[in-house]
Amino acid sequence: MSADLVDRFDALERVAGAAWPHLSPPDVAHPVARTRDLARRGATRLRLSADHTVVVLAGATGSGKSSLFNALARMELSPASELRPTTDAAHACVWGADQPAPLLDWLGVDRWRRFLRESVLDAEREAPLRGLVLVDLPDMDTVADTHRLEMDRLVELADLVVWVLDPQKYADQTVHDEYLRRMHRLREVTVVVFNQVDRLAPADASRCLADLTRLVEADGLAGVPVLATSAATGEGVDDLRALLEKAVAGRGAAVARLAAELTSALSTVAPLVGPDIGPDAVGREAVRELADRLSVAAGVAAVSADAERIYLRRAGLPGSRRREPAVPTAIVPADPVAVAVAVRRVAARLASGLPTPWPDEVRRVATADLDRLPYVLAGALAAARPRPPQAPLWRLARLVWWLAVLVGAAGIGWTGWYGAARYNGTTPDLPDVGGVAWPLLMVAGGAMVALPLVLLGRPLAAGRARHYRSRVDRRLRHATAAVAREVLAPVRGVLRDYAEARASYHVAAS
Repeated sequence: MSADLVDRFDALERVAGAAWPHLSPPDVAHPVARTRDLARRGATRLRLSADHTVVVLAGATGSGKSSLFNALARMELSPASELRPTTDAAHACVWGADQPAPLLDWLGVDRWRRFLRESVLDAEREAPLRGLVLVDLPDMDTVADTHRLEMDRLVELADLVVWVLDPQKYADQTVHDEYLRRMHRLREVTVVVFNQVDRLAPADASRCLADLTRLVEADGLAGVPVLATSAATGEGVDDLRALLEKAVAGRGAAVARLAAELTSALSTVAPLVGPDIGPDAVGREAVRELADRLSVAAGVAAVSADAERIYLRRAGLPGSRRREPAVPTAIVPADPVAVAVAVRRVAARLASGLPTPWPDEVRRVATADLDRLPYVLAGALAAARPRPPQAPLWRLARLVWWLAVLVGAAGIGWTGWYGAARYNGTTPDLPDVGGVAWPLLMVAGGAMVALPLVLLGRPLAAGRARHYRSRVDRRLRHATAAVAREVLAPVRGVLRDYAEARASYHVAAS
């Protein structure tokens, strides 16, 4: 049972530990932070010793708790006084052969205030309490803040709390408002003692005991034992010892208290968990969605179209208009409003369905660098855009075309000169090849080379330009996707913590 409870406390600590950094602000006084401390305390308590039962006596000055401590121990161990606070530090009495030093160190009991209640002279009279660690706490109403803080700390650590009240202060509002009413979730491990009944007449003692029982029930502690005792006469001390013997025999006080605190703590962290949403939600689909939105905001399509235009201008084939310079348009930061809208929409979709405070945390981490994001995006696109191609083949094609045109023009000029010569009555000889004159070969050859370049070069250049545009577009979108992954990485971390909190909660609640 205790091993299972340790595992559940460890899981509860993971719940609180995963959620606490995402609270706004992560205050140490927040209930989740207190739950984390409780989980650590509970697991530590069970690991230190499940064989001992820690019972603390808490009460105000003059309530007689130190005298009751001595009466239960049947030895004068803790100094007692009716006039002033005498217990300024915790005293502990351990029933058994050995002291549980690690447990007492954890409780903070000084070594010179630890007593071992085991003697051969007792025979087996004290055996029923073997395993009990009885602690006399500092007075709750002392003027020394350190005393009260020490008492509050040990009340939180105890397995069973015995509240010792006296006839004068049993109805003290401070006791009921600040302590007993806060013990309602731990009623199974709470005992109230009405001490010093020897100072009252029997009728008055019965009436005060009934009134105290009513007040305890009003504090939400119905069913809690309310015992009348007197350390001076011994009245009720044996009943209290019997109750402690029962707690020790069952070895269940520690487990009962911690189980009750665990149940209460689970109700604190239960609103932090909800649907099964994990870091996988920030997958390819989410990255693609944000990348597409950022691409629109950054004008990736226009930059890709500009790359196609640059390619055609660089190709410079016949028929191309060259009025625009073949220089890429500079990439400028995207519209901040469009970028912000893109990020917030994707973050809102990822946070949909999460319980508070996770949606606010998802939006916060997603938009943390929103002011810088347009410049980061522009820098990524500028770095990813390839340099405009040099197009050496197209320069060669232009050179060949111009040569063909020049050859054809020379052939036409030669033919014109020959015609003019014959018109003037002169018939010069023309060189030929296989009976075909050179001017005709030059015109025909130039046309056969130039015309295909004109008719086929443009479609080929347009196809290569579209291919280059696709390559540029792909690289730019890869760069945009990288920026999107960077933006969503913190969101993945938040969802990872949420998934850890959710999984650990189900372990703690099982």
